[in-house]
Amino acid sequence: MGMAADGESHTGISFSGEDIRLDGAVYRACIFRGCRMLYQGGPLPVLEGCQFIDCGWNFDGAAANTLLMLGALNQGGLAPLVEATLDAIRNGSVLAQPAEGPARAPGARVIDLGFGRFPIPRLRRQPRRSVTDKHEGEA
Repeated sequence: MGMAADGESHTGISFSGEDIRLDGAVYRACIFRGCRMLYQGGPLPVLEGCQFIDCGWNFDGAAANTLLMLGALNQGGLAPLVEATLDAIRNGSVLAQPAEGPARAPGARVIDLGFGRFPIPRLRRQPRRSVTDKHEGEA
């Protein structure tokens, strides 16, 4: 029971109890029963006319990191941003095309999610004090 490779195409096949890798794969009119669906954040899959019966959905790699980031934003006081993101997903206004790669705008202080621009919080690190700094002024 192995995983399908990226880019494979399947039409009209029934899968039962299998691990199904979604990244870059094409599934048309397939039936999945009790399968473990895995998406790792690679190329988007095509899932046309498929049925999913008692399947589990698993996210790993970049896809899991995205979910962790949304969870951290939500817990970090940015719940309205997370809700706006989920609303955009629900109404289809998130991104018309998948991202081609990470944004490369050095010094950018906003993130464009395709449905709005949002400020990026600035995290400041406190400089570490060396052992000698801690004892300055002490004689």
